[in-house]
Amino acid sequence: MAVSIGRGASSLGLLFWLKRKLVWRHYCRQTSAAVGAILAIVFLVPAAVMAAFGCFVGFHAFTPVNAEHLLRAVLLGAYVMWAMSPVLGYALTEDFDLSKLFLYPISPPMMLAGAIAGSVIDLGFLLLLPTLVVVLISFATGLIAFPLVLAALACFMFHAIALSQVVNLTAAGLLRSRRGRDVMAVLIPLLSIFLYLASQSVPNMARGFDWSRVLNGRTWTVISYLPPGLAAHAIGAASRGELVPALASLLAIAVIAGATLYLAGWLLQLAYAGEVGGFVRRRAAQAAAESIAAQPTIPSAAHGRRFRLNLPPAVLAVADKDFKYLVRDPFFKTALMQTVYMVVVFGFGVLRVSAYDDEGSGSFSQAVTWGSSSMLLLMQAQLSFNSFGPDGAAAATLFLFPSSRRHILIGKNLVLLGALALVNAAFVGIICALARQFQLYPQLIVWTTLATVIVIACGNLLSIWLPVRVVVRGFMTRSSSVGFTQLLVYLTAMLATALVSAPVLAALVVPTYWVSPLWFSLTIPLAGAYALGLYLLSLHTAANSLLEHEPEIAAKLAAQP
Repeated sequence: MAVSIGRGASSLGLLFWLKRKLVWRHYCRQTSAAVGAILAIVFLVPAAVMAAFGCFVGFHAFTPVNAEHLLRAVLLGAYVMWAMSPVLGYALTEDFDLSKLFLYPISPPMMLAGAIAGSVIDLGFLLLLPTLVVVLISFATGLIAFPLVLAALACFMFHAIALSQVVNLTAAGLLRSRRGRDVMAVLIPLLSIFLYLASQSVPNMARGFDWSRVLNGRTWTVISYLPPGLAAHAIGAASRGELVPALASLLAIAVIAGATLYLAGWLLQLAYAGEVGGFVRRRAAQAAAESIAAQPTIPSAAHGRRFRLNLPPAVLAVADKDFKYLVRDPFFKTALMQTVYMVVVFGFGVLRVSAYDDEGSGSFSQAVTWGSSSMLLLMQAQLSFNSFGPDGAAAATLFLFPSSRRHILIGKNLVLLGALALVNAAFVGIICALARQFQLYPQLIVWTTLATVIVIACGNLLSIWLPVRVVVRGFMTRSSSVGFTQLLVYLTAMLATALVSAPVLAALVVPTYWVSPLWFSLTIPLAGAYALGLYLLSLHTAANSLLEHEPEIAAKLAAQP
């Protein structure tokens, strides 16, 4: 027994050491991550301290019953935060990929316990620590209450962190399939949109709301039997000296915490080990089906004459490849859902601004509508600025073909332009409808289309000068080696693109507001010629530059993240 306990403690210590080592290496290798962590500490730690101070005031100003209600709400918020944080910001990195540890004689529950122990150095726990200290100070009013309150907080946090690890680590195994990533790439941003809508709607609904109905309602009573409610009841009962109810609630939360640990271990084993055989069989069957479906077929002459575009074969081949990537790769789905999120955010902004507009003028609504379309183009620039990134190591094979580099770039640009044009048309239509500015739809369509051409033109050059491999991690996509310097380059490129696109914007805004609309017959053709000229110049420069930098691009995209 003693040997088993000692071996478990040794394994737990090694897992904690591994987590600390990987996190430290992560910050040392990625300057942007280290800078982001420092900025988060600088700005979020004061907010966490202020929130803890507010809880301290509330715990001492309210009656004991209401103080326990506040404690239940605080613990419920922490519970939701820990449960949802892996879903809202999930990325399967080597820091948390416990599947590699299955080679060692460590049980899944012990692996999860190590991940939980390592979570104490995560930013989320550090930000919640001041509030936990305030809870301990406010409710541990005696020598008997102190260990009970401390034990209740420990069991609750153990369960909350274990639950977050269940979501994080089991999703890491389940989302290894492409279909799972495709589904989650859509569902998770929708959840973010729902949370944004709730954050914007709840404060308005809370004004003048009778909170006593909530506190005495059935839903709040049910929450009292969940882990946050049980922990709050145990802490409140301990502070009032009611030992039996406190011990009963503490025992319940301890049992739930232990059950969560072993359930998570079982799910980990199922996700990473138990499904390997079935996964291999499914992959073999899928490969066989794809090989049969990929048998070459000879289309009829009539079919070819009817549907084949009069474009060079290399352009069609690259466009077909990129279209399949567009449909298959989560990178593009994530970018699309970011656009949907923007529709919601700017939609709320347009509705709020419209409420303050004078009748008949709508000047603020029109300004927000133009600004929304411009921000959309800047968000979509990430797709154009790294057009070879999704190819990864396959870019080396692409460069082996004796095709015109101009045709390769045109094939990529056509697919991207078509996809973004459809997205922009839908986005602009929704924004115009919300702002009740339907008369601006033609101008905004012309503006977004020509500006997209300019963005793609700038992206052709940046994709060659600064290629970065796009890595699929869980349902999120990120660049494998984007550092602080690369971020500055991207921001500079976006600023330069905005400046270059300014003449096109002026060619549409000036006739809309300051001169006769008849000037559109001159400004629109000039703007189109300007955008096309920039694209042709960029295409010529990028094609020549691609021939010179192909070995460097292939090496960067083939590098393992």
